[in-house]
Amino acid sequence: MLIIYLVIFYLIVQLIYSRHHFKKARNISKIAYMESFRLYEKGKSKLNMLFAGDSIAAGVGASSFETSAAGRLVQHFSENHNLNFINKAKSGMEIKDLLNIRLPKAKQDIVVLIISSNDVFRFTSLREFSNSVKKVLDKYSKRTKKLIFLGPGKVSTAPALPLPIRLIYKIREASYASIIEEQIRKYANATYIKPGNPPKGAFAEDKFHPNDEGHKVGFEAIREVI
Repeated sequence: MLIIYLVIFYLIVQLIYSRHHFKKARNISKIAYMESFRLYEKGKSKLNMLFAGDSIAAGVGASSFETSAAGRLVQHFSENHNLNFINKAKSGMEIKDLLNIRLPKAKQDIVVLIISSNDVFRFTSLREFSNSVKKVLDKYSKRTKKLIFLGPGKVSTAPALPLPIRLIYKIREASYASIIEEQIRKYANATYIKPGNPPKGAFAEDKFHPNDEGHKVGFEAIREVI
């Protein structure tokens, strides 16, 4: 009987904890950094880059654009290039939403997609997810010289989520990642980055989105494959 009471007590405490942090997450999600830039300096080569995806691509959780994954990439590539950077990210996006984005007329040198965490979070069916991944890869691979796909993030590690749900997400996120890995092999110009567990201290105050350190991890993973 004591065990039952302890379980009930844990669930109540976890529910209060999760509700508190999800409220923070809603507020944090309103602060996004989706700037697009055209930076020119005489003597530098031109580079077209498209960034698209969910809240991580939109910079949610970062303290500024410069400390977001996108902002770090802008700073990195603008050192040696005249960078035309377009960000089409939006918080809450699922993989299927990328199909509705209107792409630039000019072919891109690099396209970065950070996506699929919300598909894990919202339990998108694996069949629907697989179909969407194929369509997304078809669409974006044709419009760029190099395509980079990062996701899904390790939803199961988010402290804001109740432990039982985190265990379910841990099983499912592996299935989504496997689908992406299998599909992306068919595209010679595409590279897949499978996120690992975030380092300690990489979550924002909502215990769900990445903070500056978490965005830095994403940036470094992308930089390594370009």
